[in-house]
Amino acid sequence: MKLWIVSMECAGIAEAGGVKNVTFSLCNEFSKLNHKTTLFIPVFRCNTWENVTNLAKDVISANIDLCGEEQTVTFSKGNYEGTDFNIVFVNHQCFAKKEGVYTYTEHEEELDCNHKKGSGHEDMLFKDMLFQKAVAAYGLLQHKGDLPDIIHCQDASTATLPALLAKEKKLSKIKTVVTIHNCGPAYHHNFSSIGEAAWYTDLPVALLRKSLNHHMVEPFLLAAESGAHITTVSEVYAEEITDPENYELTDGLAPIFAERGIKITGITNGFDFDRYNPEDKNISLLPFEFNPEKRDLEGKWKCRKFFIQNIINTDNYNCAGIKKIGKLECSSDFSKEIYIAYHGRFASQKGLNVLATAVPVILDNFSYVRFIFMGQGEVELENTITELTKRYPGKITYLNGYNRSIARMVAAVNDFIVLPSYFEPCGLEDFIAQSYGTIPVAHKTGGLNKIIEEKSGFLYPRNTTDCLVAKLCEVIMIKKLKPAEITKMIKSAATYIHKEYLWKTVVQKKYLPFFKEILKK
Repeated sequence: MKLWIVSMECAGIAEAGGVKNVTFSLCNEFSKLNHKTTLFIPVFRCNTWENVTNLAKDVISANIDLCGEEQTVTFSKGNYEGTDFNIVFVNHQCFAKKEGVYTYTEHEEELDCNHKKGSGHEDMLFKDMLFQKAVAAYGLLQHKGDLPDIIHCQDASTATLPALLAKEKKLSKIKTVVTIHNCGPAYHHNFSSIGEAAWYTDLPVALLRKSLNHHMVEPFLLAAESGAHITTVSEVYAEEITDPENYELTDGLAPIFAERGIKITGITNGFDFDRYNPEDKNISLLPFEFNPEKRDLEGKWKCRKFFIQNIINTDNYNCAGIKKIGKLECSSDFSKEIYIAYHGRFASQKGLNVLATAVPVILDNFSYVRFIFMGQGEVELENTITELTKRYPGKITYLNGYNRSIARMVAAVNDFIVLPSYFEPCGLEDFIAQSYGTIPVAHKTGGLNKIIEEKSGFLYPRNTTDCLVAKLCEVIMIKKLKPAEITKMIKSAATYIHKEYLWKTVVQKKYLPFFKEILKK
């Protein structure tokens, strides 16, 4: 099988959210199974190149009509080091000037005050369509025998591609799959009107009209109406986004999916354990090694001591990309406190406001609890956590920004990680935490339902402050009074995800049969 995977991001090349891990792992696992796999990805300013080998720049070019003008893109080719998949890089100034995949950075805001940090690119639709039209143009330049059997598009930024392919006779027979990674508000990359959609896409008005969600044209509906097979990143999320009651959860899409009987196949994302393995500090990026599956946790506690002494409570450690706010008061052996983390995007979807209102209740009742926050995003949420850090000195620390090795340590050094998302299509932070012996406490929604209550983590039913406080009080008391139960859970959680959710297992048991069935049809 020949497979093209089209994505704005990929781990180790251009990174933004969870899509990067899915993209890399799908490319890697399919190529391991001897399926000829090619990744298509733009070249942003933030791209890194240490994982790219055999790079041949500007091998071919194509001219694209977009918004009434002709745009020239070039294609570079390379390989991902240590894997068997190929990469086609799409080059254009529109991508090259971007320091982030989807949003502006702090530096870009300094250069232009209109480009607010964390806000989406003002030319998002142009960027999306340029990339997708470039992939279609690349296909038109290929010999028929070099075309793929399946093109797999990752999320809304590439979901219009099936419609572009369908109108080209040479490309119309290619099977297409679009995976919805998130269809919550602000994730749709939709067009504001039929007129705007026609201006960017050159697609027939009849198709655009079929793809309306109120007055907006939806890329996911364009894909479905063009014959694409639609998947999403967990079985439960597939049920949620086809439930007509979930209007707000999907910004109006769920009732349309339900009414039209659009089938959405849920395949829960896997976990690339080999990229996090805590038994090898060269892989995990942690200062000490340990193995939760064998209840070997000494290295975890050493990591905690190192993290607090050498990162949080000192100004001498190199924390590139991180602004530290607040230090922690801890016992000399760091064992008398209970440590609770939040790590992820500071976005409304993630329910950080629920956690922020729960924190004072917990700290006012448990003097031995410490909170560690890491992430960046919406300024209002960043300010809320900063104020909490000042209100409870010594009890909260906040790492504003991103640094891969420090992010790994945050996942590893805590007892619990809180995932209070209002909705969560799949979730990766629970996997990372469990592999490092940290137990997730999560709102029971979407892909977080893969957590097994009191075996691989804890779930609470309603995303309210009272409900979260009640669950945190429960887990704190279990840790305090019955620590052996937590140790047992640590082993159970790590073993469970390693057995059931390796990407190799997911691809062989879920994706490969699904793709084979598509090709039969």
